[in-house]
Amino acid sequence: MTLSFKSIAFWLFILGPLTAGALSPADTSSKKSPIQTVTPGYRLNDYTLFLKDAITSFKQDSVDKGMALLSKTIKNIRSQKDVKRIMPYQGYEVISLIEDLNNNGLSPAEKQLGKTFFKIVFTSQPNDKSADNVWDGLLKNAPNTAFTQRLKLLTTSLKGKSTTGPELNRLLNSNPGLVSANIMQAEALFDQHKYKECITYCDKTIAAWPQYAHAYHVRAKCYNKLDELEKAVADYDKAINLFPGNFLFYYDRADCLIDLEKYREAATDLRLTLRLRPNYNWTYYNLTRCYKNMNMPDSALYFINQHISQNTSDGDGYDLKGDIYCDRNEYETAISLYTQAISLEPERRTFYADRGDAYYYSDKLDDAINDLQKAISIDKSYPFPYDRIGDCFYKKKQYETAITYHQKAIKANPEYKYAYVGLNLSYTQSGKYQEAIEAAQKAVAIDSTYATALGNLGWSYYCAGKFDDCIKYSYKALKYQQDATYAMFNIALATLAKGEADKAKQLYADFLKTCKEKNYEVTDGATDDLRELIRKKVRVEESKFIIEHIFEQKAD
Repeated sequence: MTLSFKSIAFWLFILGPLTAGALSPADTSSKKSPIQTVTPGYRLNDYTLFLKDAITSFKQDSVDKGMALLSKTIKNIRSQKDVKRIMPYQGYEVISLIEDLNNNGLSPAEKQLGKTFFKIVFTSQPNDKSADNVWDGLLKNAPNTAFTQRLKLLTTSLKGKSTTGPELNRLLNSNPGLVSANIMQAEALFDQHKYKECITYCDKTIAAWPQYAHAYHVRAKCYNKLDELEKAVADYDKAINLFPGNFLFYYDRADCLIDLEKYREAATDLRLTLRLRPNYNWTYYNLTRCYKNMNMPDSALYFINQHISQNTSDGDGYDLKGDIYCDRNEYETAISLYTQAISLEPERRTFYADRGDAYYYSDKLDDAINDLQKAISIDKSYPFPYDRIGDCFYKKKQYETAITYHQKAIKANPEYKYAYVGLNLSYTQSGKYQEAIEAAQKAVAIDSTYATALGNLGWSYYCAGKFDDCIKYSYKALKYQQDATYAMFNIALATLAKGEADKAKQLYADFLKTCKEKNYEVTDGATDDLRELIRKKVRVEESKFIIEHIFEQKAD
């Protein structure tokens, strides 16, 4: 790849941040006034005229005039908005070199070298190897100053080659506070997925220039990759304060906020992204995620339809739309959407798993098992399909087979808490109460706030005749899930089984009153367990009384 690049490339990489509202601060108010793209009194296309005149001057060998016009271009840009704050290494360094050439800190030889650089990049043609050879010869014979080293590194970067190595290390050793060298190293380390090392160089960059919003942006992305989301958001906040018109800052901050489950704040950032850069990337998709998680399905459907209209061949869009219909228990529609996703990307494990899940909830168990097996064939390390196949066999009352698949899910990921709950249920139905207790305990060990695991552990203790432990863990389940009505009635049932009939009757009455007041669902299980006591001839009269006088049902 040659060094030369067309003027449009320079425009995109130096002046690009001025477009799409980057000159104007974002309007974070609720009103929907239009965003202006430039500040009053200066036309954006004036920058283009300066550039055209500069290029013409370089081609006419009027190098000094060309550099003067480039300097004027940069000065005018920064007077409108200091876009240098959001420039990555290449853009930052080009502006810095132009500014340095306009100052008095360089030697005559360095100034001549810098002017030649800009003349070559604006006048040579693509694939002009002779121009490259001339420039490489000039660099080879140039004095080994920091300015020359910077030109060498920029040349390497513009040619698309790796800039990390001895040349950059020498520059950093002799100029540890040089912003361009530090951000170059930081960007390279980020691309190499060395996020902790990248943060170190971002810190150095920020120490050298605290107003460099791009450095905060890079550091924020590192924190995001390291799952230090609060730190990432704090850095995005700083970047936005320094340059509030950059849509990428809002877009990337929204990604962190979604992971932090701050969906309303994320949606605000994504809407700002769209105002600054309409139709950008996956903004509509991420807005769908926000509104889906805020339980606003109509808004979610609106935005996913926007995404799909722009990305008709994207399977993820149809998959997410299927999730919305699944949440609404409209499984046939969801299955159709998952099928569209699969037709677009037939090797995506999650699409088969999602369709298998929809089949499971619509009681098409064989179809569910087929899709889940397909997901496993694509990725054997994915625990969910094993676990859901186990659930399918549990529904089929084939508990031993269910146990086998739950165990496979655990083998794929020993920290997959849901598989332990499935294992607990199958063991309980098989009468293996101690194994059931141990499985639920493992789920609780992974997540001590997992209400379902706590409630299931309580039920397993009940089945094992350990009524006090049943009551203990059922109350813990209620602590983390207030509408866990099964846990409420397990407490009352275990109290009755202990022989405390009057206390049990009061508990049943109180829990039933709570459910009615808060509109909690009361399933048949609440009375089925009492009928089971009657069938076993245990606490018969007390059970009949509770069914008839508290639940107001027939006991027969």
